[in-house]
Amino acid sequence: LGAVAAAQDEDERRALQRWESQLGEDLDLLNTPVLRSMNGGGGGGGSGPPSPPKLDLHLDGGSDGTTSSTDKTTENDEESATDSQPFRGPSMITFDGDQTLYSDGANFESNPKLALYLYLLLRNGVTVAVVTAAGYEYQSEKYELRLSGLLAYFRDRKLPPEDCERFYLFGGECNYLLRLGSDYKLHPVKEHGAGGWLTSTKYMEEAPGNWDENEINMLLDTAETCMKQSIDEQNLRARLIRKKRAVGLIPKPDEQIPREALDESILRVQAELQRHPNISLPFCAFNGGSDAWVDCGNKRVGVAILQSYLGVPHEETLHVGDQFLNTGNDFAARETSPCAWITSPDETTYILKSILRLAGVPLNGHAAKSKVASAMKGNAGGGNSINKTPSQLDFHEIGRRSATVKIMDVYTGEITTQQASR
Repeated sequence: LGAVAAAQDEDERRALQRWESQLGEDLDLLNTPVLRSMNGGGGGGGSGPPSPPKLDLHLDGGSDGTTSSTDKTTENDEESATDSQPFRGPSMITFDGDQTLYSDGANFESNPKLALYLYLLLRNGVTVAVVTAAGYEYQSEKYELRLSGLLAYFRDRKLPPEDCERFYLFGGECNYLLRLGSDYKLHPVKEHGAGGWLTSTKYMEEAPGNWDENEINMLLDTAETCMKQSIDEQNLRARLIRKKRAVGLIPKPDEQIPREALDESILRVQAELQRHPNISLPFCAFNGGSDAWVDCGNKRVGVAILQSYLGVPHEETLHVGDQFLNTGNDFAARETSPCAWITSPDETTYILKSILRLAGVPLNGHAAKSKVASAMKGNAGGGNSINKTPSQLDFHEIGRRSATVKIMDVYTGEITTQQASR
């Protein structure tokens, strides 16, 4: 295991070196201002962006292989990174959910390293938003279950209220906007009236605040009819599910649908909707890997609404996702922001690590590693580090409880409760 870890570290070091040599003097392009506070933060003065920091290419501390003073484990290791200098990187990073932050059809339960990097982004003034196809309307408990380990991590680290308010979730591509509160729970963002996100973005032609309910139903009816034909003609072991702003083709219990059949179904729906004379609403018809969905709206609209509502320029936004083919639901985001195409949560973790390092945020490798190890060990070994140290998360226990106490059908959102096993 040590040899594998060392090889991975060497690969990362070389990748960062290549990145630095390619950028050269253009590292100034990374000097983007952080998102101004929604309560009215002051703009930065000065004649230009500060000089970029010298990249620390050593994964565990000093670039010369020695142990730097910042490697010492202290309670405020991560917090100290927020006070030294402005964050040099994206002002907002949006993420797909399945296969980007957590495995397809699973929940965010046991990835403490990724949770740490998301925490550090928030602590450094970056807006973080999950833009997901999962649409449970404003039933926040269901989204919270999908992000259970991440929210527990924020709570354990006592993420400050002002940083919590920079964490958003956009459900149903662009239909249901929620924000994290100081209680570490997701709350619906006001839709209408002064400051409402639907009202504030009505100037955008494709924004949900301008959609006609009759056209929404026409779009979903057309998609449902087309999917029924696909089931019949391809003899699929599948069923349909209709939601308020989406229709899905999902496998029957204990069955699987071939990916090629899902692609065929989606291509049919796309062609039918694109040539329909009375449908002009934005939509997303995509292959989810084990299912297929048609949503009213898409991630181009979702990311654009966040950019408008929060005042973040296109060039200061990054979208991270795994579905960038024309049958994927991240594809549309390419039209409104730079994108990072990943294939797994592990790649997401690596990208965020690179962004933080290039932005000059010290990751304090030894502190991070020790806390990750402690979190993964759980309660083993007793408690001789109780004094002034917040309790470490047992991610395995979180996963066990999520699996046995509350089980949710990711398709319908139906939650069942069972007795936890001992």
